[in-house]
Amino acid sequence: MQSLATLLAPWGALRPQLPSDWEGPPDALPDEVAAFYRDVGPWGEVVYENVGPVGLKINKGGNPVVVPPLHKLWWRQAGFAWSRSPEVPLPGWRSNWLVIAKEEANPFIFDRDDGRVLFAFAGMGKAGWQPRTFAEDLASALGGIATVANALAALGDDAFDEEFNLKPDSRDYAHSRLTDFLGSAAGASEMLAVWEWYE
Repeated sequence: MQSLATLLAPWGALRPQLPSDWEGPPDALPDEVAAFYRDVGPWGEVVYENVGPVGLKINKGGNPVVVPPLHKLWWRQAGFAWSRSPEVPLPGWRSNWLVIAKEEANPFIFDRDDGRVLFAFAGMGKAGWQPRTFAEDLASALGGIATVANALAALGDDAFDEEFNLKPDSRDYAHSRLTDFLGSAAGASEMLAVWEWYE
């Protein structure tokens, strides 16, 4: 995952993290997620010593996507899989889902059954969680997010017009970079559509 580490490096410190850092049940940490933390290791900045590392904050416009360090990942399931205690699961959240990153309250979900990464919008009310496929695997998901963020960073302030709206050619540039990363223009369009990125 060297290329993934390169893509994520602008958004916070990386350091290897072992499965022993995981604070959840041992069988709840998927092998793919364990490998990502071992080989890439999102760690992030330490602002306060008593808080520790905050994880990666990937600025792709609007609210950043936050990828926590491994020792905090289990507790980031609160509000999704459970409310006050892991012993009391919330209805509507499947046992094979693991939140691996968040955009504010919107989760990116690793599906333990097939390795896909899903994305869902919070606040669906009675409809409950209705995630859609964001990427076929973890590397494509996080690499795709970072690719879009890196494209936006390369454009700087010129990415937006006077009213802070994303310029059409800026969106085209991000789409082009994402196409190069995924190897598919259709795949890039679908990822951005599921994410509703600047739609």
